[in-house]
Amino acid sequence: MIRIGVNQDVFHRKTSGFPSFEDMIRGVADLGLNLYEFCPEYPEQTPTALTRTRRRQAVALANSLGVKLIVHASFFCTNICMIHDGMRKEAVRQLKREIQLAHDLESDVITIHPGPPGGHSRWYPEEDAWGMMARSYQELLKCAAPLGVRVCTENMVSSAFPSASGTLACLERIFAIADVPHFGLTFDFGHHNLIHNGLPIPQRTQKAIDILRRFHGRIWVLHIHDNQGERDDHAAVGTGQLDYDTLMPEVFRLHIQAYWSMELYGWEAIAPCKNRVAAYAEKAPRQRDSLHKADER
Repeated sequence: MIRIGVNQDVFHRKTSGFPSFEDMIRGVADLGLNLYEFCPEYPEQTPTALTRTRRRQAVALANSLGVKLIVHASFFCTNICMIHDGMRKEAVRQLKREIQLAHDLESDVITIHPGPPGGHSRWYPEEDAWGMMARSYQELLKCAAPLGVRVCTENMVSSAFPSASGTLACLERIFAIADVPHFGLTFDFGHHNLIHNGLPIPQRTQKAIDILRRFHGRIWVLHIHDNQGERDDHAAVGTGQLDYDTLMPEVFRLHIQAYWSMELYGWEAIAPCKNRVAAYAEKAPRQRDSLHKADER
């Protein structure tokens, strides 16, 4: 069974934030989906808001609805490669709370962005930011290991530090930070298109395939959405430049056992994206059965 779902952004109320955490879990089930990737940065679902009692109740609710919960760590307010070490340490402290939250909600994976460096970092050697990133990931991996939570880095777009973008070379450098079995990758197709938007689409597609092949055993989450190569639009699959007709068969061919999270900004994008993604899954029934079965973890 492939776990396909959305995050909280599709539930946004234009004038009043978001529904409750529990209502968003119900909303995922109402959409006919079985995965909710949520970010604790939103006030409705912070580690403080989700008390121990609510965590237990949320697990029971999600299990009753057949919805798997996974965590995408905070990213606007946390930065693990800040060269101000006090700020970096506070970011790591908050992220450790979110790792504990992931454990309590039976999420076996948490995505933690690798940065990017703060704006003032451009006045210092880039190695300083890389050193902070390495130290942070090592601390976070140490925290996550005994809790049974896998940590994923993500391929990110970085205009300030091109070498910190999610290219194949950058990802290889990140994985050199810690060679441990619970350090993996969340591969974001939309980000990849932006990172390589100066190339013809066939070359962008090939570079994505190169990354899928290089890290196929460590790709545990796929962020599925589309864009026109200019902004991170988080649009429905098939409405942008990404060649999913070539990419998704490669995901199956490589037996990538990942959660499929449709990162969409608009409610109207859910149905066409869900139908397109489901169609890809149906085209490979034998591979489908070999993919990640979250219930068995």
